[in-house]
Amino acid sequence: MSGFEAITHYNGWAMATVGATIVISGLAFLSLIISQLHKIIALMENKPVPVVAIAEEEPVTKKSLAELCPTNIDATLELYRPLVEELEEQFQLVELYELAEKYHLEHPHLSIRCLRNGGKLVAQGDGFFTLAA
Repeated sequence: MSGFEAITHYNGWAMATVGATIVISGLAFLSLIISQLHKIIALMENKPVPVVAIAEEEPVTKKSLAELCPTNIDATLELYRPLVEELEEQFQLVELYELAEKYHLEHPHLSIRCLRNGGKLVAQGDGFFTLAA
């Protein structure tokens, strides 16, 4: 006996079918393992802490008293009165400006100009000024 008769006699077709089924199912199982490998590795490693996204709030910009100068000259005067008290009775604007820079006040040029235009800083002549009462 030879050929197809021998294969049929010894259940060769069944063995070939079972062999092909085993190979195909093995390949399918292997592809399943490979596709889920990242999850298997993640189980073995430490679990990462979930990151919670916190929405950043937009900073609220508050206007300082110096920025409100054109509408509120009295607030600017309150801001600069302690600086004027540190100076002599008659002072130069440069001295007032230097103190404003020292104490990190915003926009000293504009604030001093606003005080002059509002009549709160009175010129005494020769570049000296006094604070109006």
